[in-house]
Amino acid sequence: MTTRLFIFGTGAHARKVYHYAVDRGWHVAAFVDEAVGAVAPISGVPVLRSQDLEEPLMDDAMFVAIGRADVRRRLMDRMDAAGWRLPALVHRTAWIAPDATLEDGVLVAAGAVVETAATVERGAIIDIGVLVDHECRIGAFCHLRPGEVCGPRSDIPSPVL
Repeated sequence: MTTRLFIFGTGAHARKVYHYAVDRGWHVAAFVDEAVGAVAPISGVPVLRSQDLEEPLMDDAMFVAIGRADVRRRLMDRMDAAGWRLPALVHRTAWIAPDATLEDGVLVAAGAVVETAATVERGAIIDIGVLVDHECRIGAFCHLRPGEVCGPRSDIPSPVL
Protein backbone atom coordinates (compact mmCIF):
# COMPACT_ATOMS: atom_id res chain seq x y z
CA MET A 1 0.00 0.00 0.00
CA THR A 2 1.47 3.36 -0.99
CA THR A 3 -1.18 5.59 0.56
CA ARG A 4 0.14 7.83 3.31
CA LEU A 5 -1.63 7.60 6.65
CA PHE A 6 -1.54 10.38 9.19
CA ILE A 7 -2.55 9.56 12.76
CA PHE A 8 -4.21 12.33 14.75
CA GLY A 9 -3.10 11.89 18.36
CA THR A 10 0.11 11.08 20.19
CA GLY A 11 -1.07 8.97 23.13
CA ALA A 12 -1.26 5.25 23.79
CA HIS A 13 -4.28 4.85 21.49
CA ALA A 14 -2.27 6.45 18.65
CA ARG A 15 0.60 4.04 19.33
CA LYS A 16 -1.84 1.09 19.05
CA VAL A 17 -3.23 2.48 15.78
CA TYR A 18 0.31 2.92 14.42
CA HIS A 19 1.16 -0.74 15.01
CA TYR A 20 -2.12 -1.95 13.48
CA ALA A 21 -1.71 0.30 10.44
CA VAL A 22 1.91 -0.67 9.74
CA ASP A 23 1.03 -4.35 10.09
CA ARG A 24 -1.69 -3.87 7.46
CA GLY A 25 0.70 -2.21 5.00
CA TRP A 26 0.06 1.48 5.57
CA HIS A 27 2.90 4.00 5.41
CA VAL A 28 2.48 6.22 8.48
CA ALA A 29 3.77 9.62 7.38
CA ALA A 30 3.31 11.47 10.67
CA PHE A 31 1.41 11.87 13.90
CA VAL A 32 -0.68 15.01 14.20
CA ASP A 33 -1.55 16.86 17.40
CA GLU A 34 -3.03 20.18 18.52
CA ALA A 35 -0.74 20.39 21.55
CA VAL A 36 2.46 22.39 21.40
CA GLY A 37 5.38 20.10 22.19
CA ALA A 38 3.51 16.83 21.58
CA VAL A 39 5.90 13.88 21.38
CA ALA A 40 5.51 11.00 18.95
CA PRO A 41 4.71 7.68 20.63
CA ILE A 42 6.97 5.98 18.04
CA SER A 43 10.51 7.26 17.62
CA GLY A 44 11.47 8.31 14.12
CA VAL A 45 7.94 9.34 13.12
CA PRO A 46 7.46 13.12 13.00
CA VAL A 47 4.71 15.05 14.78
CA LEU A 48 2.93 17.79 12.87
CA ARG A 49 0.88 20.49 14.54
CA SER A 50 -2.67 20.30 13.23
CA GLN A 51 -2.59 23.93 12.10
CA ASP A 52 0.47 23.11 9.95
CA LEU A 53 -1.30 20.33 8.01
CA GLU A 54 -1.38 20.86 4.29
CA GLU A 55 -4.29 19.76 2.13
CA PRO A 56 -4.29 15.99 1.65
CA LEU A 57 -2.91 14.54 -1.55
CA MET A 58 -5.23 12.38 -3.63
CA ASP A 59 -4.82 9.14 -1.64
CA ASP A 60 -3.81 10.51 1.78
CA ALA A 61 -5.79 9.26 4.76
CA MET A 62 -6.19 10.35 8.37
CA PHE A 63 -7.04 8.18 11.35
CA VAL A 64 -8.21 10.05 14.44
CA ALA A 65 -6.74 8.09 17.37
CA ILE A 66 -8.26 9.97 20.28
CA GLY A 67 -10.04 8.13 23.09
CA ARG A 68 -12.56 10.84 24.06
CA ALA A 69 -15.69 10.47 21.91
CA ASP A 70 -16.51 14.19 21.76
CA VAL A 71 -12.99 15.13 20.68
CA ARG A 72 -12.84 12.24 18.19
CA ARG A 73 -16.09 13.47 16.63
CA ARG A 74 -14.91 17.10 16.45
CA LEU A 75 -11.62 16.13 14.81
CA MET A 76 -13.19 13.64 12.40
CA ASP A 77 -15.71 16.28 11.30
CA ARG A 78 -12.88 18.77 10.78
CA MET A 79 -10.68 16.31 8.85
CA ASP A 80 -13.62 15.17 6.71
CA ALA A 81 -14.48 18.79 5.83
CA ALA A 82 -10.83 19.35 4.85
CA GLY A 83 -11.00 16.47 2.35
CA TRP A 84 -9.23 13.69 4.26
CA ARG A 85 -10.22 10.06 3.76
CA LEU A 86 -11.04 8.49 7.14
CA PRO A 87 -10.53 4.74 6.76
CA ALA A 88 -11.58 2.00 9.14
CA LEU A 89 -8.65 0.01 10.53
CA VAL A 90 -8.92 -3.66 11.45
CA HIS A 91 -6.28 -5.69 13.28
CA ARG A 92 -5.26 -8.78 11.31
CA THR A 93 -6.53 -11.13 14.06
CA ALA A 94 -10.02 -9.60 14.16
CA TRP A 95 -12.83 -11.26 12.21
CA ILE A 96 -15.35 -9.16 10.31
CA ALA A 97 -18.32 -10.90 8.65
CA PRO A 98 -18.52 -10.22 4.91
CA ASP A 99 -21.89 -8.52 5.32
CA ALA A 100 -20.96 -6.43 8.37
CA THR A 101 -20.61 -2.67 7.88
CA LEU A 102 -17.72 -0.63 9.27
CA GLU A 103 -18.12 3.10 8.75
CA ASP A 104 -15.36 5.72 8.48
CA GLY A 105 -12.80 5.93 11.26
CA VAL A 106 -13.74 2.69 13.02
CA LEU A 107 -11.02 0.75 14.83
CA VAL A 108 -11.46 -2.99 15.33
CA ALA A 109 -8.76 -4.26 17.68
CA ALA A 110 -6.97 -7.58 18.07
CA GLY A 111 -9.16 -10.62 18.61
CA ALA A 112 -12.46 -8.78 18.14
CA VAL A 113 -15.37 -10.29 16.20
CA VAL A 114 -18.02 -8.37 14.28
CA GLU A 115 -20.68 -10.83 13.15
CA THR A 116 -23.11 -11.01 10.26
CA ALA A 117 -25.27 -7.96 9.44
CA ALA A 118 -23.76 -5.91 12.29
CA THR A 119 -23.15 -2.20 11.76
CA VAL A 120 -20.37 -0.29 13.49
CA GLU A 121 -20.96 3.40 12.96
CA ARG A 122 -18.51 6.21 12.35
CA GLY A 123 -15.56 6.61 14.71
CA ALA A 124 -16.42 3.70 17.01
CA ILE A 125 -13.74 1.69 18.80
CA ILE A 126 -14.22 -2.07 19.05
CA ASP A 127 -11.44 -2.87 21.49
CA ILE A 128 -9.45 -6.03 22.19
CA GLY A 129 -11.51 -9.22 22.24
CA VAL A 130 -14.91 -7.52 21.89
CA LEU A 131 -17.70 -9.71 20.49
CA VAL A 132 -20.38 -7.99 18.43
CA ASP A 133 -23.02 -10.58 17.59
CA HIS A 134 -25.33 -10.65 14.57
CA GLU A 135 -27.46 -7.65 13.60
CA CYS A 136 -26.05 -5.35 16.28
CA ARG A 137 -25.78 -1.61 15.79
CA ILE A 138 -22.88 0.09 17.52
CA GLY A 139 -23.50 3.83 17.54
CA ALA A 140 -21.12 6.47 16.25
CA PHE A 141 -18.12 7.17 18.50
CA CYS A 142 -18.90 4.36 20.96
CA HIS A 143 -15.96 2.70 22.70
CA LEU A 144 -16.60 -0.93 23.55
CA ARG A 145 -14.03 -1.87 26.19
CA PRO A 146 -11.84 -5.00 26.06
CA GLY A 147 -13.81 -8.20 26.37
CA GLU A 148 -17.30 -6.68 26.14
CA VAL A 149 -20.00 -8.81 24.55
CA CYS A 150 -22.94 -7.41 22.59
CA GLY A 151 -25.67 -10.02 22.25
CA PRO A 152 -27.73 -10.53 19.09
CA ARG A 153 -29.54 -7.43 17.80
CA SER A 154 -28.10 -5.17 20.51
CA ASP A 155 -28.38 -1.45 19.84
CA ILE A 156 -25.67 0.58 21.56
CA PRO A 157 -26.45 4.30 21.25
CA SER A 158 -23.87 6.92 20.39
CA PRO A 159 -22.40 8.70 23.42
CA VAL A 160 -22.34 11.98 21.46
CA LEU A 161 -25.40 13.34 19.71
